[in-house]
Amino acid sequence: MKPHRLMAAAALAIATAMTGVGTARAEEVVLATWGGTWGKAIAEQAIAPFEKATGIKVRVVSGVSLVNIQMIAAQRASPKIDLVMATSQDAITAYDDGLLAPVDPAGVSALASLPAFGAPRDAQGKVMFAGIWVYPYGIVYRTDKVQQPITCWKDLWRPDLANKVAVSSPRYMNGLFLLMSNRMAGGNEQDVTPGLNLIKQMGRNLLAVSDDSASQQRLLAQGEVWAVPMVSSAAYKLIDEGVTAKFVIPCEGAPAGMDVIALVKNAPHPRAATQFMDFFLRADVIANVTRELKITPVNRDAKLTPEHARYTVSDEAFSKLLRFDERAVIANRAAWQDLWDRQIAPMTLR
Repeated sequence: MKPHRLMAAAALAIATAMTGVGTARAEEVVLATWGGTWGKAIAEQAIAPFEKATGIKVRVVSGVSLVNIQMIAAQRASPKIDLVMATSQDAITAYDDGLLAPVDPAGVSALASLPAFGAPRDAQGKVMFAGIWVYPYGIVYRTDKVQQPITCWKDLWRPDLANKVAVSSPRYMNGLFLLMSNRMAGGNEQDVTPGLNLIKQMGRNLLAVSDDSASQQRLLAQGEVWAVPMVSSAAYKLIDEGVTAKFVIPCEGAPAGMDVIALVKNAPHPRAATQFMDFFLRADVIANVTRELKITPVNRDAKLTPEHARYTVSDEAFSKLLRFDERAVIANRAAWQDLWDRQIAPMTLR
């Protein structure tokens, strides 16, 4: 080989080696999370500050909860994703399927700031994932239509609400309305017959079954119904748009959905992923993210601005949030929907 070619080859080898070393040393986190408004808030209020503070790059894969879990399942043999944000129900299914790794509290100190349901444990006592925010499922009612304030779930059965109540089936929000009714009637997640029987007692009060936030908002805004069980974020959006309404956490308590952050099993960058999880769950960081989303953080150490507090539940109301056995919901929801379609849906036919 000619000297100049030898030198060129040597230079290329050195450059290649240096590039390889640089790539090997470079740290990053691959995060699967939501896009849109949610992704924007996470990127601006958590990812950007984390990258600045640590020098670790965060790459985002955008998709809804179930799609991201399915993607992780497809990569089971060779995971490309480190962290996933998902609904707690999707995360439980993924954890039970061996797709997620338990979280070591020693590496995620922020876990200590979460309530017990925000850091649920498996049968061996290991933390499965961490709650990031909750969306209470309470009641929204038209304050300009309803003369006597609605304060409890049982108020939906009042005579003055005849033909003015809409509810949701097990298809929506994991069956929380049925589960809440069932709890009031003394049932449990293994037997929802008491709840179905109680809902039947609504009689003509039940005008409609609405299984998405948009239709619930429309029914209330147009005055077709005066009271609807609804998640807090959708309720506050309706109120912000000028509908004369109020969102309440009923006296019996309110079920709450929860979104979580979880570690992917055999993730390619476990150390950096754990570091990002700890950063994201910090009280100051999660306060900023949830402020942008107008939603309630699970970390109760998060300091809320007065404006943010308008869209979240108070500490007193937070203590009244209820959780159901999500594994039982996963196993039984299809059967509940079948019972609902046969026993409750016909009630709305006028």
